Parts: sequence; structure tokens; C-alpha cells
Amino acid sequence: MKNGKESLDPEPLMQMGWSFAPSRVLATAVQLGLFSLIEAGHKTASTLVRETGASGRGLGSLLDALCALGLLSRSGESYALQPLSERFLVKKSPDYIGAMWEKDWLWEAWGGLTETVRTGQPRVRVEVEEEAGKFFPVLVRTLHVINRAPADRAARALGIGEGDPGLRILDVACGSGVWGIAIAQADRRARVTAQDFPALLAVTREYLERHGVQNQYDFLPGDLRRVDFGEEHYDLAILGNIVHSEGERASRELFGRLHRALRREGRLAIIDMIPNADRTGPPYPVLFALNMLVNTLEGGTYTLAEYERWLTGAGFARVETADIGSHSPMIVAHKS
Repeated sequence: MKNGKESLDPEPLMQMGWSFAPSRVLATAVQLGLFSLIEAGHKTASTLVRETGASGRGLGSLLDALCALGLLSRSGESYALQPLSERFLVKKSPDYIGAMWEKDWLWEAWGGLTETVRTGQPRVRVEVEEEAGKFFPVLVRTLHVINRAPADRAARALGIGEGDPGLRILDVACGSGVWGIAIAQADRRARVTAQDFPALLAVTREYLERHGVQNQYDFLPGDLRRVDFGEEHYDLAILGNIVHSEGERASRELFGRLHRALRREGRLAIIDMIPNADRTGPPYPVLFALNMLVNTLEGGTYTLAEYERWLTGAGFARVETADIGSHSPMIVAHKS
């Protein structure tokens, strides 16, 4: 044995190389509407072929793969949903997250990773209004479900509902409004301003009505890089998974504007993907930086030390973190 090389097993590399397959199987099943069709009673391959217009050979192989992945089970000729697919992949379910796989935006963007690494230029820029108006109204329907529980925990970590009621909240680039909704539910006297592109605010209104908090809301349409937040108006500002799409330069400028918009002793809450200090992990925040490389011009993920430096540079007196049971802690910056 030389340096233990003979004991190395290439299997982890093979698993990485084939890891695209489950993703593609899931997306294809969602795009064909298989989970919703099975829930509606079309449980055999022959009826699913008829309903989807797919080939018998192709659909049979796809159904086998879905069983192998644990998303379906089979008894004789009949297929059945498993708990995970029944709850999250049937369109009429309130917890449906399949929206993000209904189109191949992410797949196509990542397919150009090699060229993007070479050039530094993404194929699309989802942070600009035209692309955002097409991409995010679909994506936020998935993100709303995924972020509901972390948003509730964030509201508790911020002490919402425990102190003085009636806080003034600014939810920047709010999407579905999931982070602000949790606060509005915890403090029924809170007043929340939802800021986003007009196309996104139309989606926000749907979710506010669904959660019964629409009467607590005001709206501020526009581009977060240019909209006027005012001065000393809010007790709390929220950046829920926003910084990663903006990049350092725009984020530092945004922190300064939000510092001015906050009242004395106001707070800025940042929820995002935070890698460790030397950017060697955890995998999700580090991989998500590549997602920003292929989808934005300047976006990325940033360490806690970077956030602390940028926030104190914007005038915040203290920066702390709070565990919200997610992949990364929430960052809370305090205005003096």
C-alpha cells in the first residue's frame, strides 16, 4: 500500500456525478403532474399514460424510479403516493412546494456553470425587475412553505408579542411575505410595510389574505435599490434571504439606508445562508454561492465576520445572532 491510495473508493465521486438523476426525476414528475393525477385517482400506468400523453416505456421507467426514490409505492398495477409526496407535491395541498420544479429555470442556469465560472457572467439575472417578475412569483410559493416554521421561530427569537405591541415593521423584498406574516400574527397591533416589485406584491397580497393579516399591511412598490424607506420610521426591518442576491456593494449601501430608516434602538434582522469563516462549509451555504453565480451578477453568500464588518460600517452599534432552527442563524443588528 502506498499512502493508502489502494484503499480509496471512487464511489463517492460516482454518487456526486449521478446526483443529478433524482433531481431530474422529481422535476419531470412534477412537470407531468403525476402526483396530482395519482391523488385524483389515476393510479395505474395505463391511465397515467392516457392522462399525460407520455409514452408507455418512458412513463413506466419514470414510475419505477419514483418508487425507488420513495416518492411512490406500487401494489400490483396500482401506484400510491407516499406521505412526503402526498403532502408536498400534490398541487391542491396547502403545503405544495413543487412550484419551483414546474419549469427548468434552475436546471438551465446550473447547466451553464462551466461557462459562467469561465466568464463570471450569468445567463440570467434574477435580481433585475424583468426577470424577477417572471421567476420569483413562482419560486416564492415554494419558499413560503419551506420558511413558515423558521419565520415563526424568528418572530419568537425577536421577542415579538412579548414587549410593547404595535411595532412598525419594514419587510424588504418580501416575496410571499412569510417573515412579516409571522410577526403580524404574533403582534396583532403591528403595522407591516411590504416592499417589493409590483409583480411580487400581487403574490404577497394573496398570502396576507390567506393568513388573515391583510388589514395590518401597507405597501411600498419598487426596486429595493432605489425605493425611499424614509428616516426613523421603523422599529424593525427584515431582510429575509435577500442579501445573497444583492452582493457586497449593494448590500452595504442597503444597510446604510435601512439604518437611517430605523428608529432609535431599532433592529435589522437578516436571514440568509452563512458559510463558516474559511468558507469550507456547511455545504448548503457554500453551494448556494454558486447558485448566485449562475443567477445574478454580483450575488453570493457571506460569512458572519463580513456581515459584522459591513453592519458596523453602516452605523449599527451591536450585532448578534439567534438560532432559528435553520441552516444558518439569524443576524440581528441593533441601532444605538
